[in-house]
Amino acid sequence: MTTTKHEVISRRLRERIQDGTYPPSSKLPPIPALMTEFAAARDTVRDAIARLTNEGLVTPLRGVGTVVRDTTRIGMAYNPDKPSQVWAIQTGENPRADRVVQTGWETADDGIAEALNLAPGTRVLHRIRHQTKGDQLAQIHEQWIPTQLAEAIKTATGEDLGNINQIPSADLFSQMRAAGTNPAKVTETITARMPHPDEADTLELPPGVPVIRCWRVTRDDRGEPVETSILTAAADRMSWSYTVPI
Repeated sequence: MTTTKHEVISRRLRERIQDGTYPPSSKLPPIPALMTEFAAARDTVRDAIARLTNEGLVTPLRGVGTVVRDTTRIGMAYNPDKPSQVWAIQTGENPRADRVVQTGWETADDGIAEALNLAPGTRVLHRIRHQTKGDQLAQIHEQWIPTQLAEAIKTATGEDLGNINQIPSADLFSQMRAAGTNPAKVTETITARMPHPDEADTLELPPGVPVIRCWRVTRDDRGEPVETSILTAAADRMSWSYTVPI
C-alpha cells in the first residue's frame, strides 16, 4: 500500500502528540516550519493537519495556530451510596475550575417550564457555568432554578445566586437544604449530536467531534422539580457512569 506524503507527516505529528512532545494546549509548529522540516508543499502540510483535525487531536484556531487538544477521558461517577460531589471534587481540580460566567433572570421557555412544572412565561434564574479540566474547557453547564427557591436560598443563606460576583460558600444542593428544600431524586437523559456553531467555538471543538448532552431534572422529597440543567461536553472527552440498585 502506497503511503502519501501527508500521511507520513500526520503520522509523525500524531506520534509527537501521543508521546508528549506536543502536550495538550501547546501549538504545532507553524506551517512554514513544517514545510521545511518535511520538505513538503504547503497544501501537503495542510492536508496532514486536516487529518489530525478530523481525528480530534488538534483544533486550528484563527489568529492562534493549531492547538493540541486535551483528550484525556474525564469520568464523572454517580453512586447512591455517596453524596453528590461537585465538579472540583469529582475531577480533582481547583474549585475555580467551575465558574459561573453568566447569571440572570429570564422567562422560561416551554421546555424549561415543563421540566420545572411551571406555567410557560414564568420567571426563572438562568446560570451558565464553565467547567474546566486542565487548561481546556471540558463542559458547559446551563442551569435553571425556580424564582421562589432562589429567593428562599437568599433569605436562608444571604447568598444571591443572581449575583455573578458573589462566590457561593457551598454547592447548590447544600444551599437548597439550608433553605428547607431537600433534593432527593435526579432524572438524567443523555443524548449525542453534532455541536451547534457556538458550542463548537466555546468548547474549541474541531470538525467531526460530536457533543454529549445530559438533561437533568432534580426533584425534592415530595417529587417537585427544584432545578433543571443541560450539560454539554465533547463526546470524546467526557463520560458519565452510574451505579444503581437492581
